[in-house]
Amino acid sequence: MNNPSRFRQSSNTQSVNYLPVWKQNDSEERKKYQIILLPVNQPREDYIISSIYQMFNTQDIEVNKLIYYYFYKLKESGPHQFLTNKLYQIQQEELEFFIPQLVYILIKYDSPYLEKFITTLCNKSIALYQLIKWCWVSYSDKDRTDKNKMKRLQRIDDQFEQSMLTLHNDHSAVKIPNLQLKSYQSVVDLYLNNLIQMSLILKTYKPEDRKPKLKNFITRANVALEKYRLKHQEYYFCQGITVPFTMSKDQNVAVHSNLVVRIIEGECSCFNTKKRVPYRIVVETIDPHELKYKQPKKTANNSITNNRSFANLDDDTMEDFLQADLNQPNKQEIEKKMEELAKNRNKKEYSDLMKITQNKEPKKGIKMFKNMMSVVYLSKKDKTTESEQDQELILKENIMKNLQLYKQFTNAIEEDTFQKNRQRFNILFPEKTNERTQSCIPKLNSKYRQQGQRKDKNYWLRLYKENKKNGFRHKHKSLKQLTALGRVRFFKELILFCPKYEEILKKIYVHLQYDLIEKKLEKNNVDIHQDGIELHSKFGPWDELWEDRAEMIKRESPYQHFETYRLKPIIVKGGDDLRQELMTMQIIYKMYQAFQSYGLDMYVKAYEIIVVSASSGILEFCADTISIDGLKKKYPACKSLVHIYKEIFQQDFEEAQMRFIQSLASYSIISYLLQIKDRHNGNILIDSKGRIIHIDFGFILCISPGNLNFEKAPFKLTQEYIDLMNGRNSDLFFYYKNLMYRGFKALQGYVDEIIMIIEIMMQDSDLPCFERFDIKEFRDRFKEEANDEELQKYVDKLIDYSDNNWRTIQYDNFQRMTNGIMP
Repeated sequence: MNNPSRFRQSSNTQSVNYLPVWKQNDSEERKKYQIILLPVNQPREDYIISSIYQMFNTQDIEVNKLIYYYFYKLKESGPHQFLTNKLYQIQQEELEFFIPQLVYILIKYDSPYLEKFITTLCNKSIALYQLIKWCWVSYSDKDRTDKNKMKRLQRIDDQFEQSMLTLHNDHSAVKIPNLQLKSYQSVVDLYLNNLIQMSLILKTYKPEDRKPKLKNFITRANVALEKYRLKHQEYYFCQGITVPFTMSKDQNVAVHSNLVVRIIEGECSCFNTKKRVPYRIVVETIDPHELKYKQPKKTANNSITNNRSFANLDDDTMEDFLQADLNQPNKQEIEKKMEELAKNRNKKEYSDLMKITQNKEPKKGIKMFKNMMSVVYLSKKDKTTESEQDQELILKENIMKNLQLYKQFTNAIEEDTFQKNRQRFNILFPEKTNERTQSCIPKLNSKYRQQGQRKDKNYWLRLYKENKKNGFRHKHKSLKQLTALGRVRFFKELILFCPKYEEILKKIYVHLQYDLIEKKLEKNNVDIHQDGIELHSKFGPWDELWEDRAEMIKRESPYQHFETYRLKPIIVKGGDDLRQELMTMQIIYKMYQAFQSYGLDMYVKAYEIIVVSASSGILEFCADTISIDGLKKKYPACKSLVHIYKEIFQQDFEEAQMRFIQSLASYSIISYLLQIKDRHNGNILIDSKGRIIHIDFGFILCISPGNLNFEKAPFKLTQEYIDLMNGRNSDLFFYYKNLMYRGFKALQGYVDEIIMIIEIMMQDSDLPCFERFDIKEFRDRFKEEANDEELQKYVDKLIDYSDNNWRTIQYDNFQRMTNGIMP
């Protein structure tokens, strides 16, 4: 054993060894983490191991505390080895949150124990390997410029891959070749890289051309995925692209729905910014292991394979689908030619084509489209072609490509028509066809007399009178005037009265989505005979709510019967460093946990962020939201936010007010503590319940737009916000202040966990937010030592300084002048 005399130190010096610098004189912290002071005559390292062993030698280990000590005991071999062993006891779902931190520690510190642990994690699942790999590539970007460090990084990278290549072989009856797993990883990387590149490519097109370009790209991506799936049917993980989405937050059980099996072609949009064009898509995901027991349904309407022709796709579709999409030099020429046909000549032909695209004469349309494309290409013959035969072959290939465009165009029109007609039964059955109920009864009596179903002379008349009270088939009531419940009852009775047309009526019923309404009523235990309830599929500026839209997509999906089926709206970003944004979201989620643990009705939207590289990634799209800028442009007649809320929410205005305050209090605290800047109305959203949501955290801690630090206010609190809370002297404003105070109080017990996330990621970091960051100033903002009275005064001071701050107002005006964003 080492000489005990070398460990003799004063008690003050001992405390420094066990706690972070800012906690060396904090006796309460020692109690909290059960840090036992080292006796003078006992070897230091043995005692450290003993105290840590007492703390974590339990069945239930708190992962936050474990990571906390893991980082601060990193350089002490005994505790480090012991705590690494304890990491093996943590459930994967809990550990996923800290993967970026653990990977970053391994990048910056040479630890064989941690290296072995993370290598073991790569053996658990393809999704977990993807998460680790992408974090490894993203956070080591700076170190890869050093040749010496690069050797180590590459060695560990290869080690991770070797671990992944054996993950299925130990648990599967059929041994999967390592080459197949390695090939699959290459396909995943290629597929995701193509999606990200598309974000950059879209910038080269005019804004009006971007969405059609994106739709065409998504079509090719789906075709490529389907062909890859068909070629590798024996391997269940090859049925989609693995993306490491975390555990589903809307379920009580862990659902690893990480396999992207399809991109919804009708659900995409582009966000036009100055530098790049991120875009939104909706993907269908399932747990890949469920494919061992179930197969997707393949029907004429649902199967991608049945709706696609692979005649013009070569064997390397997955590798070439992006490039093939780009190489369409004649597409703009075709569009110009179509315009010429419309304006100058062949007007009848063009008019006929427009009718055909509305699905009135589809067979004639395909033939005409072929002829028109032939005219286009024959007028653009390449004179350098060696032979007429080669020229003819090129012509046929181009026509086939443009037939695909035509099919997409007609499918888009079908979808648009379907959306307009959904929930509008009176369009198919106009009001003028509504007959008086008495005139219908003799016909019904006559019909059922022939079928021998008539009960007595006045049976149907009595039935009508009974249903009349419930709003069904009212004497002068049109279908347009019926509630959703009334329409459901109408269909039920209509099917009963007309059994001969039952099959047709049921198809109409399903087409108009009334079966979904019926399911929703059953789910909410609503009596089908209850009157006066209307279920809206569209709501104010949010149009169709995501819940309803997702249900519609699911019912048309080949994977609808999978228990792990999920629909995920995501944003794909290329050219953006999301590592800083991921760290911010981790901190925001920790703060939200603090609010919840304290029992506060405070709302925070913690959305998922996945870094793919140091300059690209994927974000969860916040459904049912619109920016304040967008709201003001949709309601130009409304003078302020309070008038917009009254216009939108009407009888639910007071509930929307409360939700606005509960979310505003949360984001006010978060904005101040993290010093979030660039808070214009394009980066602040309102959801369909009236809650405020902040996005885009590119400027936090010590950086601001242009590094001017123009936004000096602790957080954004404009006169519009105050008016929406009924003014500064109202009970609602007092409620806002009270939530702020209680929110700060709740965070006092979580400061160490929050600072730990920052301290790990700031070690030799290249993130701009750490360039001039002072961690002591950051900690002081939490006011840990303040008593209740001092904390209340502190909150009041922050609110007073933020209230209509001149710089906040001027920054909004600047954004309006430069970017057209409404203040």
